[in-house]
Amino acid sequence: MAIPYDEEPLREDPPGFDHARIERAVREILFAIGENPDRDGLRDTPARVARAYAEQFAGLRQVPEDALSKVFEADHDEMVLVKDIEVYSTCVPSKQNVNAVGGQKQAARVEVGDELFTLVEGKVEKTTVTKISARPVRELVEVVTEKGSFKVTPDHPVATPDGWMEAKDVAGLFIEWTHPRKLCRERPRLTYGYDFGYMIGAICADGTVGKNYVSLVVNDVEYAKKFAEALWRATDFDARLEPVSRPSGFTGLPTPGYRVRVVSSYLADLMRQFVGGDAHHMRQRFPRVVLRDTETFHGFLDGYIDGDGCRSKTSNGATIVSGNVPFLADLAQVVGARFTPRTDRASALWVADSWVRRHGFKAEYDVPSTLLESEWAKVLEVRPIHAEGTKPYTVYSFKCEPHPTFLISGHLTHNCEHHLVPFHGLAHVGYTPNEKGQITGLSKLARLVDVFARRPQVQERLTSQVADAVMNILEPRGVIVVVEAEHLCMTMRGVRKPGAKTVTSAVRGDFRDQPGTRAEAMGLILGRY
Repeated sequence: MAIPYDEEPLREDPPGFDHARIERAVREILFAIGENPDRDGLRDTPARVARAYAEQFAGLRQVPEDALSKVFEADHDEMVLVKDIEVYSTCVPSKQNVNAVGGQKQAARVEVGDELFTLVEGKVEKTTVTKISARPVRELVEVVTEKGSFKVTPDHPVATPDGWMEAKDVAGLFIEWTHPRKLCRERPRLTYGYDFGYMIGAICADGTVGKNYVSLVVNDVEYAKKFAEALWRATDFDARLEPVSRPSGFTGLPTPGYRVRVVSSYLADLMRQFVGGDAHHMRQRFPRVVLRDTETFHGFLDGYIDGDGCRSKTSNGATIVSGNVPFLADLAQVVGARFTPRTDRASALWVADSWVRRHGFKAEYDVPSTLLESEWAKVLEVRPIHAEGTKPYTVYSFKCEPHPTFLISGHLTHNCEHHLVPFHGLAHVGYTPNEKGQITGLSKLARLVDVFARRPQVQERLTSQVADAVMNILEPRGVIVVVEAEHLCMTMRGVRKPGAKTVTSAVRGDFRDQPGTRAEAMGLILGRY
């Protein structure tokens, strides 16, 4: 069933970027090709596509006159030519390490078929390099965050809370980041249900959550066995039971007990996510993940009661005892029980077996049940880096599938062609100043190209628009614009001819009227002089 659009008319020149409308349109496309946009893996695709379009088509909300706003009286009447303006580029310098599966790897050493780590909805995933291109540049930036630093081209997109932004513009903002040392750790396949809930309940009642392990030490061997089996069924971790000796809380003498211990930083971090950053029993918050369904919650109750409670011998129910009053208060709301906290000793909560029939159960589906491994790292500084001398930097661009993103020093970046099969390449812009000798900053010409490139575009129109804008704003005696680009519509579909270049040119004024001037400019562009 298709999702209808709102009945409002389309506007030719919308004042802002309508994320909601694009998300609805992407859902419509997914329906049209026979996909279910609500399945795992596609649920957030409409939002991601909308953010990508916001970055790709930023030029629609920029005015060309602003790019050439500064004009200088330089009394200059000779040709001004700016070569090799990047029409579209997002690249990593050759010596910059990227987070590859198996360890860090310099960008120059990455090969087609290599797997890179990335983040998808806060979770670590793998993506495969399917295409690599390299080219020289003279400008880079070093992005310094509170978690590390990395070097990329100035327009390399990085993930911020407000969507994808160019690296040169993120000073003082935040970038999505995950700890590089934890990328290669084992990530268990979680099985939800009763055993998953029992594992969490037992850990909350009697377990210990360390930096990279989870353990349970108890006197009751049957309780320890049940916990070990539940943990194994819920996570696939081999949880072994071992006898231990610990001091008795009453006599202080060694007392035999049993320990179940699993070394896993992933499981330890997952428990901290469920109960709060501090997993100490007295400071735990109620793990709302157990409210995903009744089966999981019943497992949680049984695990917690087996650890910090006891079943009544005369009534149908159990009493839970804890000094963590906020924890018990939240639990009391879930089961519809009266709760009176104590200040002189640990508090008790009675949970009747009939609570579901009397109170009902409200599931919570929006609580993450897998580990969110990313956080926001503040950007402390963005430093420009210029190539000195004649040798430029070599940068590499990776096309990755199924995810178009990858990590650099743990920071999430986007580095592939976006979603409307664009073209990318180089633009060359030259002009001869007017009779007043007025010129503009060289970087302003590059910015003008970017304004027109970052919108739905064809190369021929882009070439003419840049030439016309320079003529109208600077009023020079003449303008020449040459664009060389590779079109992904030829690379990815149709004739499938990777590497084929399309060259377009636009000449105005004396570049059109004077063959010698035009020939001189073309010679400079082509490197003949």
